[in-house]
Amino acid sequence: MTRIYREAANAGPVLGIAVNRKSGGPIDIRARKAVIIGTGGSTGNVNFRRMFDPRLTEEYCGLAGMPWSDQDASGELAAMAIGAALWGFYNQIGEFGSNVTKPNFIGCQYNYRHLQWLPESPVFDKARASGLYVRDWQDVICVNMLGRRFYDETGGQYIANNYNSIENYIQGDWRNLQRSKYAPNNWLNAALAGIDDGHNGGGPIWAIFDSDAVAREGWQPQPPRVDIAAGFFFSANRLADLARKIVMKYQRVPMPPAYLEETVARYNSFVESGVDADFDKPTPRHRIEKPPFYAAWATPVVHDTRAGLRINPTCQVIDMNGEVIPGLYCGGESAGGFSQHGLARAACQGYIAGRAAAGEPLETGYPDRPDISKLSFGAAEFRRCAEPVAWRDCAPQVDAERRRRGQPIDHGGVGTGRRR
Repeated sequence: MTRIYREAANAGPVLGIAVNRKSGGPIDIRARKAVIIGTGGSTGNVNFRRMFDPRLTEEYCGLAGMPWSDQDASGELAAMAIGAALWGFYNQIGEFGSNVTKPNFIGCQYNYRHLQWLPESPVFDKARASGLYVRDWQDVICVNMLGRRFYDETGGQYIANNYNSIENYIQGDWRNLQRSKYAPNNWLNAALAGIDDGHNGGGPIWAIFDSDAVAREGWQPQPPRVDIAAGFFFSANRLADLARKIVMKYQRVPMPPAYLEETVARYNSFVESGVDADFDKPTPRHRIEKPPFYAAWATPVVHDTRAGLRINPTCQVIDMNGEVIPGLYCGGESAGGFSQHGLARAACQGYIAGRAAAGEPLETGYPDRPDISKLSFGAAEFRRCAEPVAWRDCAPQVDAERRRRGQPIDHGGVGTGRRR
């Protein structure tokens, strides 16, 4: 969707939308009752998501759901252009839930922990690799663009409201806080922190491991499991050579070979002592010493959209003055102010919005365009139009239908308006 048409710039009902089809070019679609925005959210739009978190720069390119679908903010942007308000910013930046996630697949671009693209997929040519599933983070170390470790690799992502996360939980009881334990999961924050080079965004994160780790995990470090061609997986027989090979779109600085060698040597000493003196990784278990050595993309994944268009209980979109925009509804991840994750939110709000929109009256009573509610072909005859449009351009079809029905031909002022 590229545009929402409204009677006036910031007033009146919604009249229809403009969309850009993958095949066939642009088309305008006139709404007979209402428009429901269900465009999937905004986390795939880099400039939009950075309004909430400036760290989420271009390298966070493995959005969950892509390459099958994007969360491009098209619905939000179109609604904002006619006065809609955004809502729920804290839900997007709070350190809880699945707004940003730690990957569980490495060596591929699309590495969301609960989604793996397989070669049988009809879009596998776009995904390019399935990834290597990490069963035990003791088998790898994670380094930033400079080849430095930044956190305990076994650390988790942000906390969520999971069952039994608080012992003896009682609904609505303020004492729940007393029964909780402060144990922040900061792997994501550390990965997003960057390298002090004056840039937002933490840059690529690389999982470094050796051939012994491959054997322990049962990995197959070749295509189609890993994406070598696009630069999401590298291998070499020497650590220094591995660092030199890491050249790809999002690696904005070369990885110093000496840094990676020093990092691995220091980590191996922690394995010998049983103590991670840098990040308290619980009893480091495995040395990294048997070639070939590997570097696999392990960069955080952007996922849920929780900030979006402001809606009321019937999913009507609200403007910046707190008023309903007539004929405009929204549900799912394009709607803001919700923490529910996944299909339940989309299904419930879709049902609410659909039911409410279905109850809207058919468009009627506009003095400068024909009443199409009584025409058998309805909005279909008005769907494809050029910019700008006068309703007189559609008058021949209206006249023909009225003649067929024996109805009087009365354009009711058609030809004077410029609305869609």
